[in-house]
Amino acid sequence: MKKYLIFGLGIAIILSFSAVLAQEMEITAKDLDVEEPSQFSWLGNIARDVQIFFTFDPIKKSELQLKKASRQLIKVKKLTMENPDATELQVKLKKIDGKYQGLIEKINTRVENFKIENPEAPKLKNFLDKYTDHQLLHFQILERLEEKVPEKATEIIKQNRQRHLEKFGEAMNRLQNKKEFKERLKTGLESKEQKVEQRVRRMEIIEELGEVSKPEVIERINEIQQENKELFRELGAKRQEIRKNIQERTKVEVRETNRVIERDKKDKP
Repeated sequence: MKKYLIFGLGIAIILSFSAVLAQEMEITAKDLDVEEPSQFSWLGNIARDVQIFFTFDPIKKSELQLKKASRQLIKVKKLTMENPDATELQVKLKKIDGKYQGLIEKINTRVENFKIENPEAPKLKNFLDKYTDHQLLHFQILERLEEKVPEKATEIIKQNRQRHLEKFGEAMNRLQNKKEFKERLKTGLESKEQKVEQRVRRMEIIEELGEVSKPEVIERINEIQQENKELFRELGAKRQEIRKNIQERTKVEVRETNRVIERDKKDKP
């Protein structure tokens, strides 16, 4: 009995270590400049919806809706952490995804119309910088959720993420010229303010964007990779380093667990 208890403790240590690593790579509400969901969130949501309704500046309205979209994903993240019944989770995921996609489509349409009349407006540029950054953070959240949800819900999130990614590429292609498009994606990769793990995940999302998008977007992604070979090589090496560190540290934990088990066998009368 004691052997199994010790073995269980060892496994718990390994899982705890993995959880710490995963937590380091998590996108938080703070990263998206929104608040964590709470039992009183519905009150704040009403107030924010009223604010959106009475906001007539198209860029300001889009900023508020981008925050609302971010809150939808943080809500999904909270639901998966609570680990509800898989069937119930699927229903909730579909409902929240519908709200999220509706918000993103409204933002895309409004900003595209604003750009036609105000192509050089500074506030448009500032918003597109933020929009690109937050959309990539959204995709990182969805990517992480694929690893957490029950198997039945995994396919839903994967399909949603790929669909959102493709639409994001199309929208960004319409809203900015080739140079702007490439610079905004590259900026996220170069940001020293972000953890290396998050920059690596961002690189992986950009790579995936080059797989699921239309030809003109794929062409731009290929150009980014060609023009920034050293940056992609550096992040690729970091990716291998992260994976190796996880494997090595997990092996250490496994060896320690086995050592404790063997010691217990010897001590056993």
